[in-house]
Amino acid sequence: MANRVPSGPPGLPVVGTSLQYADDPLGFMERAAREFGDVASIDVYGQEVYQVVDPDAVRRVLVENADDYRKPTFGEDEGLAGLLGDGLLTSNGDVWRRQRSALQPAFFGERLNAYADEMVANAERTGASWSDGDVLDVHAEMSELTLRIVVETLLGVELDGMERVVRDALLNVGERFRPGPQAFVPEEVPTPRNLQYRRSVQRLERVLRELRRQHEGREGDDVLAILLRMRDQDEVDEDMLRDEMMTMLLAGHDTTALTLTYVWWLVADNPAVERKFHEEVDALDGPPTAADLAELDYLEKIVTEAMRLYPPAYVVYREATVDDELAGFRIPQGSVVSMPQWVVHRDRRWFDDPETFRPERWTDEFRRDLPPFAYFPFGGGPRKCIGDGFAMREAKLVLATLGRRYELDRVTEDVDLVPLVTLHPDGPVEMRVTER
Repeated sequence: MANRVPSGPPGLPVVGTSLQYADDPLGFMERAAREFGDVASIDVYGQEVYQVVDPDAVRRVLVENADDYRKPTFGEDEGLAGLLGDGLLTSNGDVWRRQRSALQPAFFGERLNAYADEMVANAERTGASWSDGDVLDVHAEMSELTLRIVVETLLGVELDGMERVVRDALLNVGERFRPGPQAFVPEEVPTPRNLQYRRSVQRLERVLRELRRQHEGREGDDVLAILLRMRDQDEVDEDMLRDEMMTMLLAGHDTTALTLTYVWWLVADNPAVERKFHEEVDALDGPPTAADLAELDYLEKIVTEAMRLYPPAYVVYREATVDDELAGFRIPQGSVVSMPQWVVHRDRRWFDDPETFRPERWTDEFRRDLPPFAYFPFGGGPRKCIGDGFAMREAKLVLATLGRRYELDRVTEDVDLVPLVTLHPDGPVEMRVTER
């Protein structure tokens, strides 16, 4: 499955098979860390990957030596790079730096607070569509909600009833990345999965063209307005505009929808947590606002703990552009390094009783003593997720808005997980809505 990596020349045989990884990627990564320690060489579909779970080594890759690592492509026309092209999530070098600098104002300071009213209004719209006693797929509900929010805030237009079409297309796109040998079948091979993937991407591209049409002639500081101005100034071409819009549509809603799903599901099984959650949101003087965010301390702990146990971004990859050394082991130039949040966030060295959902652990003292990269749900360093502040505000405002009105109880008792591009439930997460 994996082997310890010595300092010195690479080339030690890698134990295990790709089929073992495909059968249980999360368990595979856990076993590699448990059996071989902070740095292990693992085989992923013929690609030797250096798994790193030491927080100091993660920090070296993402922060201290960030210039010596790049986003891997795993084949220029395949995988996430094939879908998102030169979007902010997958681009490298000067292209990435120019994009990041241009888009940063849309995710900074007062601009973030300006999104709050739209986040709350959309959460209220979702709540108004629920009725006492409904059994809902909470993941589907949160996905459609976060899609509306990201389109209205970051793209400055409205989905206008297309939420379900977009959600279904995005789910079909995600299936292209389901673990298994089929994930590495070239896209041009007309397998049923590849054909479904192509049709779904084409459907999403039609939606993006419609959103652009809606936006033409509008002014603003949203992401799409920034991109259109860059296009008009020949700073981005049509392909890059498409790539950035696809990135915002996919990355801008998916991780927050997953976080919200896991929060509802975890809270429902913890009566003491649920009681404190309701007490905090009930103390608000009306619907939550940006000014209330600082007062939602316990809710922030709930979200933080949910992302520890079920990190939507469950692994970060980098490719070494020079030889490096991590935790005393040599990492050769051109190697891929994986840093799985799924493993690090559940490490007993950093978290007591790591399998238990315990928001109370997140005291100021605990945060001070925790190694910086023992918890990194949004990555870190210069390539830390540009939308981390957006996502945390959105999660807290949505939970507070809906939590003031409803209690959610589990119908689906056990959630199976599947690591696609992000960590998804493998099927509906059904919960019963009770009006409070």
